[in-house]
Amino acid sequence: MVKTHFGIKDLENLSNVKAHTIRIWEKRYNLLEPDRTDTNIRKYDLQNLKKLLNVAYLYNAGYKISKIASLDSAQIQALIKENINGL
Repeated sequence: MVKTHFGIKDLENLSNVKAHTIRIWEKRYNLLEPDRTDTNIRKYDLQNLKKLLNVAYLYNAGYKISKIASLDSAQIQALIKENINGL
């Protein structure tokens, strides 16, 4: 069975972005929009995971998080393609 919901620790392990940083990006830039359990624990879906992986890729490539956060998903995809092709 394929996992479709993830906790913040799962995201941290998969993206190599610390949970603390994910929370800050969420709060400051509205980067991800997790669902919450009844006890207020974050639950992320596949879209959130994909977005975080893309954001982490660009962030590690030297883009500022404030710039990345201002882009929509199509712009993020285009920037990743541009970055990959430029290598």
